[in-house]
Amino acid sequence: MPRFSLIVPTLGRTEEAEKLFASLVEQKRSDLELIVVDQNDDDRLLPVLKDLPQNFSVIHLKQKEKNVSLARNRGMDAANGEILAFPDDDCWYPSGLLDRVDTWFRENPDYSVLATGAFDDEGVPSGNRWLQARCDISPVNALRTTFCSSLFVSAPERSREVRFDPALNRGEETDFILRLQATGLRGRFDRAFHIHHPRRDMLSGTVSRDRAVSYGAGMGRLVRRHSLILLWLGLLGYDVARALLVSAKGRFADARFCFAHAEGLFRGFIVPEANYD
Repeated sequence: MPRFSLIVPTLGRTEEAEKLFASLVEQKRSDLELIVVDQNDDDRLLPVLKDLPQNFSVIHLKQKEKNVSLARNRGMDAANGEILAFPDDDCWYPSGLLDRVDTWFRENPDYSVLATGAFDDEGVPSGNRWLQARCDISPVNALRTTFCSSLFVSAPERSREVRFDPALNRGEETDFILRLQATGLRGRFDRAFHIHHPRRDMLSGTVSRDRAVSYGAGMGRLVRRHSLILLWLGLLGYDVARALLVSAKGRFADARFCFAHAEGLFRGFIVPEANYD
């Protein structure tokens, strides 16, 4: 049985996926399997997958419907490993990460979820920006500690029962972890471990206003689903305060994105059934 099953939904990316796959090969472990859930209409990934070492275990699944949660669920159904991970097709792992994660789970059998830090290629945080470097995952901090590419879960059977919700287009990984924990599993965030992922936040200049609204709306839906009203109010206050702060520095374009995120956060909570894509 493999120790790790790495489930990668992919759509529209080739060079980024190639970089991820190379980083997995560099883990130099013979007990992992790569499960690629390919949502592309073409065969762009075939040359990349054929270039992987012959002794590298790969399961290549084609999926017509473009839905990342369905893809992750399908990957979980095909997984044989003891630990599941869900790297995005544009992230990559540093050398030795899986060895360290393996050791951590063996030394911490009371935990079933490990979430790591996330940094871009310049060392700037690109996910899981919680104020503590390590802590237990809880409803209060889950939105800032459960970035999907950073997750490792040592409960594959329970994960297949809980599953990702295909109806959520943002925050689906946080919802998945909160529902896993509701079954009695424990999770831990520890920035001593990290993955790499490009930075795509409101102030990075890499998202549109519509996407900022969509991100906020997904967050609003999520906190409503889990009855986290006080957290919702705190998130709204944070967005507004951040917008005012960057406005005071003359960064009005950045403020516009912060207000857009706050708008989505408000609308997603009040009218969760609306379409914000």
